[in-house]
Amino acid sequence: MRGKLSRILPFAIALICLGSLLLAAGCGSSKARYRFIQTATGLPANSVDLQVDGKSVQTAIGFAQTATYHSSSSGSRKFDVFPNGNTTNAIVSQSVNLGSGDTTLLLQNTAPNSNFVLSTYADDNTVPTTGNAKLRIIHSSFSANAVDVYIVTQGTGIGGLSPNIGNVTFQKATDYQVLGAGSYAVIMTVAGTQNILNNLNFALTLTAGQIRTLVIVDSSFGGGPFSLVQLNDLN
Repeated sequence: MRGKLSRILPFAIALICLGSLLLAAGCGSSKARYRFIQTATGLPANSVDLQVDGKSVQTAIGFAQTATYHSSSSGSRKFDVFPNGNTTNAIVSQSVNLGSGDTTLLLQNTAPNSNFVLSTYADDNTVPTTGNAKLRIIHSSFSANAVDVYIVTQGTGIGGLSPNIGNVTFQKATDYQVLGAGSYAVIMTVAGTQNILNNLNFALTLTAGQIRTLVIVDSSFGGGPFSLVQLNDLN
């Protein structure tokens, strides 16, 4: 009996170890989602193609084109952005660590029409509390400088009001604002003033349970007129 046990025990231990390794490997990679928006100006093509880990994910992505999520495994992923129709001379080639949640990636330029980078923003798509919605702003306009953000009921001016969010600078994302369901005007001014930036007065209707992101962008040629891209994060 002891002889049999002595022969079986190492085999059992090996199986237990193998099971632990497989479990650890399975737990080490979780699901992630990402979406990509092209907000850079001065690119060598009117649209771009996106590859992730050497595989084509999306082609002919236009400037300020809204985006939906793609599924991926979490961990380090290689993102390459090419001029449309090309697979060489990437505009950006960058490794991005995707967490287990959702991520927004913006192609940006950090100098006039040059110095292209891929910036990442963690999304919080936790369902809002009952009767509420959530709104976030991402500043992706190289030319707009810092802005103040006012969120008011549609038809209401901003005179005498303080901004809901102050001094939002390029490449920054605001905290999520919890808002009741309703119709709003999202107004952006030159930081420290109530001078509304051209075209940055956005009508937004929110229903309970929705999450939205508004991205500030330049014109496709750089500079104004500025505009906002609405991303539908949830519902």
